[in-house]
Amino acid sequence: MDHDPIVVTHAAALMATNDATHAVEGDLRAVDEVVEKAGKLLDLAQPVALLFVGCLHHILDSEDPAGIVARYLAVLAPGSFLVISHSTNDFSPEKMSANAAVADQSGAVLVPRSKEAILGMFNGRDLVDPGLVPVSYWHPEGGDPGPDADKAWVYGGVAAV
Repeated sequence: MDHDPIVVTHAAALMATNDATHAVEGDLRAVDEVVEKAGKLLDLAQPVALLFVGCLHHILDSEDPAGIVARYLAVLAPGSFLVISHSTNDFSPEKMSANAAVADQSGAVLVPRSKEAILGMFNGRDLVDPGLVPVSYWHPEGGDPGPDADKAWVYGGVAAV
């Protein structure tokens, strides 16, 4: 799901031969609308994975990103999973502040958040091992996150619903 019709059209073209994957246009802040569209494609009475990958840092604090996630969690069946990846200012506050300023000047929103704030978006759900960690350290292939692992200023985690 994406709010940009060009992105959705491009995704739909890439998935044209895949009957199991669909692209839907919508704004993740419009929870009821998105759930209605998703319900036409998914059986929400069954466990699903809810992925907020690289998107919640585009939601202002005043729009209550944790509250948005909570509204989606309310419709999920037990056994579902929640996945969140989110940029952080924990590792380089100055550089992330500069990135946010550039985004703002271009009309975009970038709100890097602390690990504590991102944890709050899981709304008390239990995270699976290894918890909320920099994405490069979340089960790296072969066990080695690689030499550039610390350049990814993004936390990632998975929680059981």
